[in-house]
Amino acid sequence: MRTLLSIFCLVFCLASPVQAALSVQAEDAVKQFLDQHPSLEGREFSIQWDPSKLEFPACSKNPSVELLRKDKAWGKLLLNLRCDTGRVWARPVSLYVMVKGRYLASTRPLKSGQVLTPNDWKWVEGDLSKMGDSLVDSPEWLKNMELSRAQQAGNALRLNDFKPMSVIKSGDQVRVAIVGRGFGIDASGQALADAALGASVKVRISDGKIIQGTAVSQGVVEVVME
Repeated sequence: MRTLLSIFCLVFCLASPVQAALSVQAEDAVKQFLDQHPSLEGREFSIQWDPSKLEFPACSKNPSVELLRKDKAWGKLLLNLRCDTGRVWARPVSLYVMVKGRYLASTRPLKSGQVLTPNDWKWVEGDLSKMGDSLVDSPEWLKNMELSRAQQAGNALRLNDFKPMSVIKSGDQVRVAIVGRGFGIDASGQALADAALGASVKVRISDGKIIQGTAVSQGVVEVVME
């Protein structure tokens, strides 16, 4: 009986440390992959996973890691771990990556078409992985942009809430610079639509004709004659 107990202990007591080491190997491979992922550069993050899912066969070196189905390495992820040395194997593992960071939110109700000033937004900290994509995380992004939809106070500001700022509004009196080979003529007219910098816009000039040009600056449309 004592001999059977000794054999039992030899098998299972030795197996447990080996299995734990394998879990650590897979865990280290995942952490190294996330540390080097561009979407997590300079960000504070933590990993939530089920340790049992990291019990993979042995590999002579850390297995390679591939991110499946997603560009950003945060939120709920599906990773594929692969060993290409010795006994080749590949297995998926799911985990959740929580990212702590800050983003911009509105301080008060904002109107569509409004160009934001520093008084219109504030920094908010939270788990970015729960906020979805396209958060505005830099005031620099707001330059030359205007809101495309109204916002309530406290709303997280997102990239798709904005559009390039209009330098011309429909109904504005604008200067029309007509340029061609060796000549340039200035005229005046009325814009028939809103236009952002570099956008095409139609203008009714003083003689009633409608011409199309490009918004090149505030209140100025350029028409290039071939």
